[in-house]
Amino acid sequence: MIAACAAASAGCNLGGTSAGPAIGDACLVGSWSLDHEVNQSGWSYSNVPVAVSGLGGAHLRLGADGTETESFAGSQPLVGTLADGRVLSISLGGSYTFHLHADGHRYVESGTDTPLPVEATLSGVAIPGYRGSYTPGTGTYVCSQRNLTTTTSSDVQTDTWVRN
Repeated sequence: MIAACAAASAGCNLGGTSAGPAIGDACLVGSWSLDHEVNQSGWSYSNVPVAVSGLGGAHLRLGADGTETESFAGSQPLVGTLADGRVLSISLGGSYTFHLHADGHRYVESGTDTPLPVEATLSGVAIPGYRGSYTPGTGTYVCSQRNLTTTTSSDVQTDTWVRN
């Protein structure tokens, strides 16, 4: 009986009640690699929002305790095209750590706004002083054994992840 309890849930106990992980949804726990991000207006050039996509290869680790850490080391750039045809390319570095709680459909992040190292180019020419950060937010998600899709509550950004 004890082995069945341990295999069924990391949060079960012998007292007859089962407490789930602090993260709220055990499906999320583990390591994930970003397959693709689409961001409709979270990045801009000259105060004009630019739709960008990419960032494949970023890594996300979600712990049962609710710790969420995303690292951008080795990830692909986010790329978008301005109205005049010039290409904006944004490479992110660094990482952030937030706390995440989820209920099977919605997630809520808490923590502090985290500045990230950013290198941006416009049609291959460096843009000095371009800045970026990640801010905790809320949204919806769909999780399975192999895949995770997250969408911010503003519908600005959708990320598709593959479990490592």
